[in-house]
Amino acid sequence: MAINTSFFSSKELQIGVGLDASNVGAVFAGTFTAIESESVAMPTFNDIKIERRGGAGSGIMTATTDMFHYGKGASIEGSVSGFLTDELVDILFPNALGTAESGNTYTIDGTSNANTNFEHNATSALTKTLTFAYKKAGGLDDSLKVAGCVITSLTVSGDPNEDGGRMKFDLSYISRTPKSIATTFDTSAATIGAYSSAYVFLTDYSDHCKIDNQDVLLKSFSMTIENPVVFGGFGGNGTDGAPQTYIRSIPEMSITVNPVVKYDTNVDQLWEDLRGSGDGTQAETLTSPAFQMANNATYTSGTRAIRITDGTVTECSWDEGDYLGLSVTIKARGDSSTSFYIKHA
Repeated sequence: MAINTSFFSSKELQIGVGLDASNVGAVFAGTFTAIESESVAMPTFNDIKIERRGGAGSGIMTATTDMFHYGKGASIEGSVSGFLTDELVDILFPNALGTAESGNTYTIDGTSNANTNFEHNATSALTKTLTFAYKKAGGLDDSLKVAGCVITSLTVSGDPNEDGGRMKFDLSYISRTPKSIATTFDTSAATIGAYSSAYVFLTDYSDHCKIDNQDVLLKSFSMTIENPVVFGGFGGNGTDGAPQTYIRSIPEMSITVNPVVKYDTNVDQLWEDLRGSGDGTQAETLTSPAFQMANNATYTSGTRAIRITDGTVTECSWDEGDYLGLSVTIKARGDSSTSFYIKHA
């Protein structure tokens, strides 16, 4: 057979995301929102693959008839990164937080003991599950749509001196919606829209940044939302391996921020806060707001805000750049009905 003379560019690889169709686990059927990603990695299929010596063959090596491959009930995991846009905020944040937008805001009540849960094939997939689409470079053999995806980790970050100040995201997702093992991934390729220019910039949060209720000068920022999911039981027709129930935030939802700020007397107390207030006592909780950045002095009155009401310092380190900075990691505490607040209007 002669060598195929066709060549492909990595720029032909595309990835998009959309809400599952009207039911949880149903593939999104519209035009996917494009993700401007620097690289595209295919998801991992955690199929059961076993080489067993079942007596089917008598050779000194494993025979084809000794192989066992089973995909029902297996999870599919993937990771996606790219530039954050207004359109992606509206898709990714409700899923990562497991809460719907209300008045352009997302609020987490850390005191609640009611875990978000929903059934496979439930109606209204908003806040529940997503479909990620991978667009072909060749034929349908490399085109794939993965439905029933739940974001278990979402990190957003930004630096005003990199990428024009555009914020980026990095996420991990998992699905247990069955994907049949066949000669092609999908019978039709996804339709993915054009890249959006509605980027989210770190400078959008331009007016006020606080740590421990002290004004600080922000050098860079990252925030990670970790919200696990547990799949319970078997849904679908009972034999296809789909989950019956999705349960979020087990064992907990964890939200951390890692701002790097100019070092001065407004933040020098954070070294002591790192160690707490005394031996045998609970960890030191920062003065509210533990962390806040917004484009209005009254964070609820602007169009952009990220706020942690109560938080604890878990790490501190020097940032030795052009001027001395302090890198701080703060974990949100669930001591308030508004433990975590985001506004994106």
